[in-house]
Amino acid sequence: MTNKYYEQIDETVFEETLENGLKVVVIPKKGFYKTFVTYTTKFGSLDHTFKPHGETEYATVPDGVAHFLEHKLFEKEEGDVFTSFAENDAQVNAFTTFDRTSYLFSATDHVHDNIIRLLKMIESPYFTEQTVEKEKGIIAEEIKMYQEQPNYKLMFQTLGALYHKHPVQIDIAGSVESIYKITADDLYLSYETFYHPANMVLIVVGDVDPEETIELVREHEATRELSEMPPIERQPFNEPESVHQEYVETKMEIVHEKSMVAFKFKPNSISDEIRVKNDIEMMLALDLMFGEQTDFYQKLLEQDVIDDTFGYQFANEATYSYLILAVSTDKHEQFKLAIFEELQNYIENGFDVSELNRLRKQTLGEIVSSLNSPEYIANQYTKFYFEGVELFRLIDILESITVDSVHHTLKSLINFDNVVESRLVKDNG
Repeated sequence: MTNKYYEQIDETVFEETLENGLKVVVIPKKGFYKTFVTYTTKFGSLDHTFKPHGETEYATVPDGVAHFLEHKLFEKEEGDVFTSFAENDAQVNAFTTFDRTSYLFSATDHVHDNIIRLLKMIESPYFTEQTVEKEKGIIAEEIKMYQEQPNYKLMFQTLGALYHKHPVQIDIAGSVESIYKITADDLYLSYETFYHPANMVLIVVGDVDPEETIELVREHEATRELSEMPPIERQPFNEPESVHQEYVETKMEIVHEKSMVAFKFKPNSISDEIRVKNDIEMMLALDLMFGEQTDFYQKLLEQDVIDDTFGYQFANEATYSYLILAVSTDKHEQFKLAIFEELQNYIENGFDVSELNRLRKQTLGEIVSSLNSPEYIANQYTKFYFEGVELFRLIDILESITVDSVHHTLKSLINFDNVVESRLVKDNG
């Protein structure tokens, strides 16, 4: 077991990689009432074509398998496990993203018992064709519910216009058609490929003893007979640099029309830390250009071009990268042109150093304040762990950012030739 102390924030991280490859991270929070635990595999909705261990050919599973598998691991032959967690002062949940699946619980007592309960739940899959068929109807209703929501519809319409082939344009849960193709064999194949402990991390944040907690997990994992995990080979994405469609529109029965302006960026091959630094730089740039305190925001608010639904999202991952700005508006053209004009202005003129310093201090304060939440630490530590950066390194990265580096990142990313305009408009017919 190793430990690392971060003096700036008075946090210590204890970690150990077990013999079977599982990374265990414990962050003690003395005096905290709740403990938060995540058990995560690097397996998300993008991972639908891969080489199973020992095979030379790629296998493709239906869209939505990662999310479907998340659901099924809660169900055992004797029933679901929610009750057993609740009886031991814990609340359990899970979620699937494009690149990972995370199982988690918060507990006020019986923490060690609940850790073992979580490990056993994930490490003992139970699927039959009958239980799989039963789950399909449940997930199908979940998908249909989301598809009826305008914001959901607009988001995936936009991603579909940005990308020709990349599966980021596909809902994490899949489609109604794809999930009805899922079999128990698909689930076991995916499980055996991606749920090896060497592809997973367990993070415990709370008032726990690090040595006792890691020893507990070490002893449990030693009872499992697992061979060494070969490298997981995912099929590379062959995605053109251009956008798929420059303009896309859907008519819906909605009260307010909606608009998205989206920029597609090239995937990058830079180091993990530089990618995270660029991510922070771009978010700082967006706040300086479009935040609620800006002249841009106040002016467009007064002109009824935007309202308080206005927001932006920057994604900067290894295989895809994009910027989306969205709002409820019927002044679609005015919104798009205002976005273009503001971006061009800052590309040409750069940012004010005092404004950047103010925002950087504010962001630093928000990060430090968030460290009072075991849930925030566990979830964010997991996210950045798979991105190759320790969560507490964010403070050093943030302090290394300059007004010139923010300007350079904005200029290097924005390409007005790779833009999508996506709208939801009222169906008057």
